Amino acid sequence: MKRRTFLFTALASSVAQAHDLKHGDILIGHAWALPADNVDGQVFFPLLNRSNSPDRLIAARSDICGVIEFRRNNRYDDPPENAFELPPRTPIPMRPTARHLRLIGLRRQLRLGAIFPMILDFEAAGEVEINVFVEAAGQH
Repeated sequence: MKRRTFLFTALASSVAQAHDLKHGDILIGHAWALPADNVDGQVFFPLLNRSNSPDRLIAARSDICGVIEFRRNNRYDDPPENAFELPPRTPIPMRPTARHLRLIGLRRQLRLGAIFPMILDFEAAGEVEINVFVEAAGQH
């Protein structure tokens, strides 16, 4: 329980940073992507549903790639998830080798320092556009 409290506090306080935002009852932490030279990339951001009702991240899209999949890990042989469940008041972290969004069919390379838009669609909270910052993994 201490870990959950710590994560909740860390996410709630991170919303004050310039790259984080609040969309209805959903807190979206700093969104970042690993640099990528090939056809696939990865995006990460913490989520917190501050509502008393569950919500779900059901879709994501960006002009930077053809398809975005919801992934629980970094294994290509595991099937993608249909959505990310957002239970009430439970932090949802994302990180390399764990939960993330996989960008498939990149239309351009993801270079350090680049920024690109992404639209997230939540079942209850609706759509919101975020900016994704291409950064090295050690910056988090």
